[in-house]
Amino acid sequence: MQETRLPRGKRRTSAVRLCALFSVALTAPLFAQNWAFEETFDGQPGTPSAELLPRTFDYAVTHRTHPKEHDKTFVRYPADHGMSCAGPENPVSVPDRQHLVRTTHFSSGAEPDESFYLCRDHMMSSMGDVEGYSVTAFWPKQEFDFSRGGVLEFDVNINDDHPRSWWEVLIAPRDQLRIGPAEDWLPIDETYPADRILLTFHETSKREIKVGTGAIAPDGWTVNEDDWRDWRDIDADDPALSDRRVRRTMRVELERAKIRWSVEKADGTFDTYSAPVPDGLPFTRGLVQFKTHAYTPEKDGNDDAYTFHWDNVRFTGPVVGPYEAYETTELAYLQANGDRDIGDRARQHIALPRAPTASDRPVLVGQLHGALRGQVLLRINGETGARRVDPLHYSDSGCGTTGWTTFRVPLDPEDLNAGTNVFEWEIGPRPDCAIDWWWDGFSVKSLEVQMERDAQQILRPRRRALPRPAPNP
Repeated sequence: MQETRLPRGKRRTSAVRLCALFSVALTAPLFAQNWAFEETFDGQPGTPSAELLPRTFDYAVTHRTHPKEHDKTFVRYPADHGMSCAGPENPVSVPDRQHLVRTTHFSSGAEPDESFYLCRDHMMSSMGDVEGYSVTAFWPKQEFDFSRGGVLEFDVNINDDHPRSWWEVLIAPRDQLRIGPAEDWLPIDETYPADRILLTFHETSKREIKVGTGAIAPDGWTVNEDDWRDWRDIDADDPALSDRRVRRTMRVELERAKIRWSVEKADGTFDTYSAPVPDGLPFTRGLVQFKTHAYTPEKDGNDDAYTFHWDNVRFTGPVVGPYEAYETTELAYLQANGDRDIGDRARQHIALPRAPTASDRPVLVGQLHGALRGQVLLRINGETGARRVDPLHYSDSGCGTTGWTTFRVPLDPEDLNAGTNVFEWEIGPRPDCAIDWWWDGFSVKSLEVQMERDAQQILRPRRRALPRPAPNP
């Protein structure tokens, strides 16, 4: 059985389809317009391919591991689409008809982790066997400007057999981007930024719309609206409920004082759920981050249902220029099962194609694990003095963090040069505030240098040569 949902622009035209379009017109507006950003994930590789993923996105994986296991190799885990990328013909619940992925810490926009791949003109995000709570995230390296109202659309499966796994969309100002955040009650160290719009499609196929401002979560929530209906209450016979190969269009309309979230039904019409925003949206321009959350796969008897299928990601304008991101997949590992020595160092390297200028406004972004206040020191390209790097937020004690947290450091263009740039990390003195069981040392991953691009130089997906089909296992 082939994928039953064809991407927009690639679908068959039929009387049924035309009737469906007429129904849509009666229930929700059709947005036949120019998009400020659009990605249709075109590609027909002979085997699941990360090579063909568009580099207009960043791809990151964050999973909760012990400090001694950051570079651990996890076992491979079933993900949708067989090695031929052609189906599979049997239901996706048959593990031997699926290919296997291994989730690591080393995903980037330049080299996506196996957790992300393209097959049959759409992309998948999956979660391997990570032995703990994890988040995968991908987002366009271009901001969504909804200052005059805006529309975000994407296609995704909505089946309700995802035990301990769900997806959400986080919209936040770029300078507040957090790579792997989650609700404060979940077992992960990083929560949502001070200004955020959160759209969650729970494992029970229910929509939740939340808005926050003024303080990081769990504080600052101003809107918290949960649709009491799951999708079986709305469209009980929808085949998408039991087959995750079937995708439905999500349409999110952002207005000054309202958010509308519409989901396409099996007949082509839309069901709309609205949340009032009495105080108005707290910002009007931000990155759109698509995130999947997952617990240990084997729990609750789940053994193959961790794949989400995505397509036709797009949003309206006005156009905001994309940014460039130059990354490393290296892990700066300055931790152990206990303390590391003060003064220990580790290096990461990032190659830049050109020396940045002031108009590039370079920024260093990455994730820190186990950071103690004042202990994360950095030297760039052999500079004499070390600069201090702090995550965007420490734990409630204000002294340290135990998990992965995002940092953002504006750089002087003169800090960097064309070619290889060396980032040397050093363990600084232990702060007086540190609790006895907090170990000295930290680790760094997802390191990248971001630089601005002109709004007219909109990035297009870079397609690489098709990989050779891999032999069947």
